[in-house]
Amino acid sequence: PPPPAAPPQPISRSQAQLVGAIRHAIDENRLDIYLQPMVTLPQRKVRYYEAVTRLRDERDQVLAADDFIEAAESAGLIGRIDHMVMLRCVQVLRRLMIRSKDVGVFCNVSAATLASPAHFTQCLDFLEANRALAPSFVLEFKQATFRNLGPVESENLAALSQRGYRFSIDHVSDLRLEPRELADRGVRFIKVPAALLLDTRQSATSDIHPSDLSDLLGRFGIDLIAERIEGERSVVDLLDYDVRFGQGFLFAPPRPLRPEGASATAEAPQANPQDLNGAGPSAPVTSPTAPPRATGSAALARRALGPN
Repeated sequence: PPPPAAPPQPISRSQAQLVGAIRHAIDENRLDIYLQPMVTLPQRKVRYYEAVTRLRDERDQVLAADDFIEAAESAGLIGRIDHMVMLRCVQVLRRLMIRSKDVGVFCNVSAATLASPAHFTQCLDFLEANRALAPSFVLEFKQATFRNLGPVESENLAALSQRGYRFSIDHVSDLRLEPRELADRGVRFIKVPAALLLDTRQSATSDIHPSDLSDLLGRFGIDLIAERIEGERSVVDLLDYDVRFGQGFLFAPPRPLRPEGASATAEAPQANPQDLNGAGPSAPVTSPTAPPRATGSAALARRALGPN
């Protein structure tokens, strides 16, 4: 497998420069998708991928999402980013599913998009057109987003849920969770950092003991995913907590998609999906204005990926 990509280096720049770089990246299609696998525990079989967004500026320097999302939100650009990423994620999922139906992709959606009538409508139209993929396409929101839902956001979440889409919660900062309420809203996954799950102080500040969390969530149809796992010792401890899914650098870092036909970049043990890039406008994705069609590039991708 290829060596892991070097982590993006923070770049010192003014807010105006950063917003300019974001606009340029959107206009020039310089938003890249990296994939990080989520594996079953203890087998470590890849079951899902999280799509991680990175931005290349005009000097080809890479910015991680945490470095540009806030600026994109303040400049009103996050809706365009979310829509572009959603499109790419659907393309990735379609190509992954050529090899295996038992796979899913997690796609992050910002609170700003959920609250914006124009941007949300655009995303909803796209997801409506691709609702056949809903069982395998998980929309991920921050814990803070779910805790601060207003009437508009709640209505929009319900519209997604009615179309069969399921939700994941990440950026979990504490274990004060209401599983029944979350399940009723369509949440089927909760990602908790391994260090937070294994922090003995959590049992004192939460109604739920971390060791009981997986079982409690499971009763409401929610899977617990331990994320940011970096060492084998954490895995041993998490298995005692009956955690059945893991994500982190121990298994594989986020890896960039490579050209069509190359071997997978987001490899982990027992997984070798073919690669998936080439997410240009001719890729076979259903959208309200672009019905599926076998273009030359799509046919090429199918040949590169091999038979169904």
